[in-house]
Amino acid sequence: MIDLSIDGVSAASTRIFMAAGVPRDMAEQITTWLVNSNLSGHPSHGLQRVTEYVRQIKEGHMDPAARPRVHVETDTTVVLDGQAGLGHFAADQLTRELAVKCRESQIAMGGIINGRHIGRLGEWGELAADLGVVLYMSLGSASGWMTSTFGAAEGRLGTNPIAFGAPGLEGDSFVMDFATSAAAEGKVRVARDSGKSVPEGWIRDSEGRPTTDPNDFYDGGTMLTFGEHKGSAIAIMTTLLSAVTASAAEDIGEGASVFAFAIDVDAFGRGDETRRLIQHQLERVRSAAPAEGFSDVQVPGDFERRSRAALGDGPLQLPGPTWDGFLEAAERVGVARSEIEGLALA
Repeated sequence: MIDLSIDGVSAASTRIFMAAGVPRDMAEQITTWLVNSNLSGHPSHGLQRVTEYVRQIKEGHMDPAARPRVHVETDTTVVLDGQAGLGHFAADQLTRELAVKCRESQIAMGGIINGRHIGRLGEWGELAADLGVVLYMSLGSASGWMTSTFGAAEGRLGTNPIAFGAPGLEGDSFVMDFATSAAAEGKVRVARDSGKSVPEGWIRDSEGRPTTDPNDFYDGGTMLTFGEHKGSAIAIMTTLLSAVTASAAEDIGEGASVFAFAIDVDAFGRGDETRRLIQHQLERVRSAAPAEGFSDVQVPGDFERRSRAALGDGPLQLPGPTWDGFLEAAERVGVARSEIEGLALA
């Protein structure tokens, strides 16, 4: 593992993105989101993505300077065109616009077309909770290949993640975020880069045989959905919901579509009571006696908050291959390895 200064690697990431053509304000913000994923205990959606995004930019699949724009809008709906840019910006704008609309109309829905990877969906669940609204968001890919449905030997879906955020009291919240595949693809990548195997039931090789070697997945294998037929149904559901959003586009193009809806906690006129009841449920779950092998009971969102508190000021650690990819991304956009190393190494 490579120890990195949080401020230093943030400066290095910003430098790489700017060299790739991302405007400074966007380069700084995308770096903030990626670093937050690492600090939240999800390196699968963190700085390892720098290499991926730079590759997409250089290959012409991502516009580094594109900002989302409104494609269609009503009082209660909005669909954003991500314009093939960094998808985080579209997800952030969508969350904020839905929060505004649902405060006026109690409920609002929308999505994103022509987008790219939108990062850790929990980021947007956390944002919605901070904004005082309940949010559901999912991403569905009808053209994905990496995940096979229950009983299938071939991939027909993406990882099709789901997030849900709800605000409690005094900054507490419920934030759920998971792929409907057995794990996020990025977690398989982390295992590969760390030289580790993955748990049984995550992936199959190119012949459809169960395997725990992450390299088999990247050599033509597929992921499985979680929960057998039930997880498979939920994965397909996200694709059907995304079709609602995708229908707003004349040409679906690359990538997946995002569907989301937001509910104002004051929708029925008693927002304070809604928050109190949410908080009561969170505390009731946490108050259960822990099972053998557990020190306490958590609710979704606790893990990420604890991870950020534990990591504090760093250092932030990356597996060697992930760090090598980071340096290669720098070289690809004309930034010397020595400059990045000088900035980032703790």
